[in-house]
Amino acid sequence: MKSIALFGLTGQGVETAGEILSKVIESLGYTHRNWRDFSTIIRGGNTSFEIYIADKFETESPPRMEEIDLAIVWTDEGVDRYLSRLKDKSMIFGPNNVKSIPSEHQENPPKLGFNVWSLGIICGHLGIPYQQVLKEVEMKFKKEKNTDLFEAGYQLGLTVLSGEPLIDLGIENVTISGNDALCLGGIAADVRYYYGYPITPASEILENFSKWLPPLGGGTFQVEDEIAAIHAALGCSYAGKRTFVATSGPGLALMTEGLGYAAATEIPLVLVDNQRGGPSTGMPTKTEQSDLLHLMNAGHGEFARILLTPTSVLDCIVTIQEALNLSEYYQCPVIIALDLDLALRKISIPWEKVESAIRSVEIDRGPTILESQIEGTYKRFEAVGSSPPLRTVPGVKGGAYVASGDEHDERGLMEPDFKKVRSTLHIRRLNKANSIRYNRPFSTIGDKDAPITIIGTGAMGELIENFVKDNPSVYQGLLIRQLAPLPKEELTVALKNSKRIVVAEYNAKAQIRTILKPGLENKEVHSLLRFDGEHFTDKEFNEEIFTILNEVTSNLTN
Repeated sequence: MKSIALFGLTGQGVETAGEILSKVIESLGYTHRNWRDFSTIIRGGNTSFEIYIADKFETESPPRMEEIDLAIVWTDEGVDRYLSRLKDKSMIFGPNNVKSIPSEHQENPPKLGFNVWSLGIICGHLGIPYQQVLKEVEMKFKKEKNTDLFEAGYQLGLTVLSGEPLIDLGIENVTISGNDALCLGGIAADVRYYYGYPITPASEILENFSKWLPPLGGGTFQVEDEIAAIHAALGCSYAGKRTFVATSGPGLALMTEGLGYAAATEIPLVLVDNQRGGPSTGMPTKTEQSDLLHLMNAGHGEFARILLTPTSVLDCIVTIQEALNLSEYYQCPVIIALDLDLALRKISIPWEKVESAIRSVEIDRGPTILESQIEGTYKRFEAVGSSPPLRTVPGVKGGAYVASGDEHDERGLMEPDFKKVRSTLHIRRLNKANSIRYNRPFSTIGDKDAPITIIGTGAMGELIENFVKDNPSVYQGLLIRQLAPLPKEELTVALKNSKRIVVAEYNAKAQIRTILKPGLENKEVHSLLRFDGEHFTDKEFNEEIFTILNEVTSNLTN
């Protein structure tokens, strides 16, 4: 396992160097995971890029790691951030005016060439073939001085060559983020049109679709705001085309109006919320899981909704496909909640794993009539036995209906007998997603009979998996994926042997624990909370879990 850190100023191209490095390591067939930290202000501030490279032929990407093998920093602040995390305190490089760096690891790179020089050091240290990286550098940077800076850094990196150089493993890898995964899953589920408005950390979805959908005969539209985005998506869905809409906290506030309209008209809608630190604009580039209670209750009035939370990058591919199926069957809003770290996290893994995830879900349009003719009087909102109503799309003969946000009767006509429809139609709408046919409400890791269970989702998934794998008989990991409707019975069975439960989440008010409360009855439950915008390293997470459990044990014995 190798871990590298690069730290510089925003605008120095730190992420560009990281992207080149990631691309080269991917081409060699090594599984890896990136972590990016960048300023919330457009100009100024710092940028960090960390990469964790798995050992040869490992197919699971590492979690965010505490220990760093090599760090390259531009400022004293970078030294303060990384010196304590270095396995070997001498393995730090930087300009000759920065403190605590060995003189033999100092040079004088220009401010706007620091990234290329740093890339050279990293590649020399890892033993990556010089020409292989140089080709990428020359494609990205045309000026010859960049080649010279890369060579100078490479030669410096060779002086601290790691034990075993990276070689070509002959494995076809692909690098994707959580946002990329949502797009891949969406395309596999027949999404061909997308309407969006840029907002961190969901903007990558809009950018991806603008490149990926036109060659497939579709299109991407950047609309004027989030209100327009959700209503355009609803129009697309009403017309029978699959789509979803994505945003983050501030945009979600504006989209809430559209949630109610989707519920009243029973137009399928999938909404992705890539959570970031709030309230208001909050911390645009920092992770959090603090929108969950809002997502459970957003919108005036009362209506059914389904809330899913992917547990990994690969899981995003599967979950978006499932969400699109669920939205069309139950004809209600299906919300997918990610967090910034999972949305922007990039992993490089074997393509076969990605392909397997893409192919794992079959398209199911639910009770949707796309072509055939309707006989008799069509009642759009009339339940068919215990099944949802039959839904038509424009062009189906005999299937026209009014999609009004006003209360309506089963035909969609307004000003009905309110007493009648509120006790029939409205009750059906409210209860249609009380329980859903969904076979992946959570994933378990470790021994189901283990006495201690760690629960989490989203970015916490990789940390819980890493923690449990070291002691699988003592700890069980439960990665929750279905928050609404709560799979209470399944949770009760999964936790029947648990003596203690720790719910780990990125917010201050234990929102996941609050939602899960009905499924945690008669259990000793503790919370691990973090809300400073940072994502735990493996060591930090492990120490926090042990601290909680040790405090509990101490209290029991005193």
